Amino acid sequence: MIRHPQYHWTPLSPDQVEAIHTASLDVLARAGLCIQSPELLRCLAEVGLRIDLPTQRVWLSQEEVARHLAAAPKRWTLHAWNPRHDIHFGEHDLHVAPGYGSPFVADTDGRRRAATLDDFRKFTSLAERCDAVDLMSCLIVEPTDIPAGVRGVEIMHCLLSRSEKPLMGPVHSLEAIEDSLCMTRIVFGDLARPRLVALININSPLRLDVRMAEAMLAYARAGQAILLTPGIMMGITAPATVAGALVQGWAELLGAAAIVEAIRPRTPLILGIGGFGSDLRCGGSGFGRPENAVGLAAGSQLARRLNLPYRCSAMVTGSRGPDCRSGYERMMTALAAWHAGAHLALQGMGILDNINSMSYEQFVIDAEIWNYVRRLARPTQVDDDTLAVGLILENDGSYMTREHTVEHMRREIHIPALVPPESHESWLQGGGRDVRGLAADRVEAMLSEPRRPHLPDDIQRELDDYARGRRDKISSRTTAM
Repeated sequence: MIRHPQYHWTPLSPDQVEAIHTASLDVLARAGLCIQSPELLRCLAEVGLRIDLPTQRVWLSQEEVARHLAAAPKRWTLHAWNPRHDIHFGEHDLHVAPGYGSPFVADTDGRRRAATLDDFRKFTSLAERCDAVDLMSCLIVEPTDIPAGVRGVEIMHCLLSRSEKPLMGPVHSLEAIEDSLCMTRIVFGDLARPRLVALININSPLRLDVRMAEAMLAYARAGQAILLTPGIMMGITAPATVAGALVQGWAELLGAAAIVEAIRPRTPLILGIGGFGSDLRCGGSGFGRPENAVGLAAGSQLARRLNLPYRCSAMVTGSRGPDCRSGYERMMTALAAWHAGAHLALQGMGILDNINSMSYEQFVIDAEIWNYVRRLARPTQVDDDTLAVGLILENDGSYMTREHTVEHMRREIHIPALVPPESHESWLQGGGRDVRGLAADRVEAMLSEPRRPHLPDDIQRELDDYARGRRDKISSRTTAM
C-alpha cells in the first residue's frame, strides 16, 4: 500500500473530462456494446435493458448508465485470509499486484522460455514474501506444461495454500471459475464477502466476448468483485488520438459496469485502463510509452468523476530484459500511477516484453522501485525536532555522531535493498556486478526461505482432496476423449 500524493496529476481540465464523459455516453446510446453471450443478453432483457438478439447488441441511455452505476459501492473491502492484508478499495492508497497472464519467463538477456507450474509456484512464493505486493494475481505466469482444463485447479490450489493475501480468480473457463469458487469456499467457509476479484477484459472496440461475458456474470452472481479493462491500442483497436481512445475506452467501461450493476446491484467494481498506447510501425502494443502514462492518468480523472476505484498497468515496458530501457519506462509508469491516484497497479512487478514475459530478477528490482515510490509518498514531518534549528546552531562540522542523526536516520534516509554500501574499489574487487546479478542473488535467497503453512490442517486436507479429485476427473475425461 502506497499513500496517494497530496495533489494528483491531471492531464485533462474539468471541461475536457466532461466532454469525454458526455461523448462516451453518446457512443453507448447510439452504438451500444456487442455482448457475445446469449445467457448474459437474456439476463439483460429481464432487467429491462434494450437488446437486439440477432446483432447481440445492448444499448444504454445516459439515464440507465447513471441509475445502474449509482448502485456501485464507492468503497469496499477485498478480504484476505489474514485480515492484516485486507485491501480497502476506493480510499487514498495505491495497491500493487504482480504480473498477469505472461506465457513466458525471460532471463537477464531477454531470452525466453515457456512458463511452467513450477514457475507459477515460485512467483507466488516471491509475491507472498514481498512487502511491495498487496494483491496476488491468479496468472502471475500461465503454466503451459499442464493441460488447460486443470490449470484453474492448480492455480487456485497454489494460491490458497501459499498466500495469506487477497486473491484474483481465473476467468479462462466456466469450469475453472466454478472450481475457483468451490475451493475458496472450502478455505473461507462462504463467499458472503468479496474474497476474489476477476479481471474482465473488454474486446475493443465495443465488444465483450462470450468467455469474458460469462466469467463476469458468474463472479457477479457469486458476489465477488469485478475488474473491468478495455483493450485499448491507439490507432489499432481505438482511435489514434488520446481523446478518441479515452472516449471509446470509457464508453466500454461505463457500459460493462452498468451491465454488472443491472444484473447484481452493489457488486464491487474496479474500472481501469490497462494498455493504451501502440507502436504503429509494427502494429504492436505500446506498454511503457508516454501515452501509456497519459492514458492511465486521464482514466483516473474519469474514474474520480464517478468516485469509483481505478486500476492501471504500472511498471510496464516493451523491453525484453531488465535493462536501462526497462528501468526508465517502468519508473515512468510507476510514478504516473502514483501521481494519478490509481487504486490498483496490475502487472506491477516482473513484467517484460509488453506483458508477454515475466522475469525473476525484474520482480525483485521492481520491489526496489516500489520502495523508492513508497519513500516519495511518505509525508515529511515538520516540527521543532525535525527542523533541528538548535542542532544546526551548535554544530561543529559533522552530524554523523550526533544523537539526533541516530534517532532519525532510519526513518528519514531510505536504505536500498539491492545496493550494497561499498566503495568503487570494493565493487570492482567483487566482480563489478550490476543490479541484475544482485537481483538474482536476492531471488535465490527469497526462494530458499522455508514456506510456513497458514491454513489449519483440516482445511488444507479438504483443499488437497478437492484438487486431487478434480485433477483425476479432468484427466480421465481427457483420456476418454
